Amino acid sequence: MSYDILATFYDSFIDPDVYERYLSLVDKYTSKGLLLDVGCGTGNLSIEFAKRGFDVMATDLSMDMLQIVHYRAEQEDVDLELGIYDMLDPIPIEYDTIVASMDVINHLTDLEDVMFGFANIFKSLKTNGVFIFDVLSPEYVDALDGYVEDDDEYNFHWESHKGDKPHSIIHTIDVDVRDEIERVVIQEETHESDEYRRIIKSVGFVILEEVALPERTIFVCQKPEKEKAIK
Repeated sequence: MSYDILATFYDSFIDPDVYERYLSLVDKYTSKGLLLDVGCGTGNLSIEFAKRGFDVMATDLSMDMLQIVHYRAEQEDVDLELGIYDMLDPIPIEYDTIVASMDVINHLTDLEDVMFGFANIFKSLKTNGVFIFDVLSPEYVDALDGYVEDDDEYNFHWESHKGDKPHSIIHTIDVDVRDEIERVVIQEETHESDEYRRIIKSVGFVILEEVALPERTIFVCQKPEKEKAIK
């Protein structure tokens, strides 16, 4: 799994201001209950949600990431559940809140997968449940073409080049792991905000708020009561 290799320095690429936005939005629109954190990474948000009183299921595709979450939760004396989860799979439990932060949606390869993933999330939310996610802006993704970074602390070389599809980017990371180079290739893809709005509404969500940041937009969506949805 690609992110297993990146787990040790994943946090160095995380913008803490974005996490603060998520925390404030959760405080604004939700209350205590069951919360699913999709693509939780190293668990920064999951642990904060648990501290706020949520019953948290922290999920990721990387077992190494989840091991870090487990260690951090023990250090913080926080209880949460951990699990491997792909957003394209059905969710067997109904949640009050579902969060997919920091580019999780941009790892879906096309709009059909976005539609499918959002439909899964819609089905697994309780009535009036809230779904909060973000997507990178097309301008930001396009500007990543040609990005290069060498990091001596974590021993990696990172290059980003545009992909075959519009507003897609391919990250190639060579990591020195015990004197052997491990290569990680990650593809991200984004779309215009109108496309995401179309899918959000077609699935059945109501958009409560959009937060526009320099590199991304955060959407706050709600699963409405059936009567309200018909209107």
